[in-house]
Amino acid sequence: MESQTVENKKSFGKEVIISLVAFANTDGGKVVVGVNDNGEPCGLKIGLETLQRYLNEIKVATYPQLIPKALIETRDNKKVIIFEINEFPIKPVAFKNRYYKRVHNSNHLLTLDEIVDLQQQSLSLSFDAYPSRAKGSVKK
Repeated sequence: MESQTVENKKSFGKEVIISLVAFANTDGGKVVVGVNDNGEPCGLKIGLETLQRYLNEIKVATYPQLIPKALIETRDNKKVIIFEINEFPIKPVAFKNRYYKRVHNSNHLLTLDEIVDLQQQSLSLSFDAYPSRAKGSVKK
């Protein structure tokens, strides 16, 4: 079942990467590839290089680059891949210059204000942290 921290996908594609980005910008989570929306396995064809190719696609399409944990599992005699990502310390993370967050069981584009807020939070900055230019404080 899909939730705030779990997403199911029938196959690997950009939606998998968007979900990983949304999880990285929120509380972390797992994307299970090779299952339908109800979590029932439909299976994947997994070759020798499949997992490495998927991980490389994720890495190349994200900034900062995400490298999730990846695990191949057999469910009902069908192969599935589980990608797991923790909340990322440096935010926001982008997929092809677009930023997403996880809300309940779906991904949402971040607004410009949300992007700025995440960036400031991850850098532990606020507008109060900038030096003031009060009269008399500038050396001559």
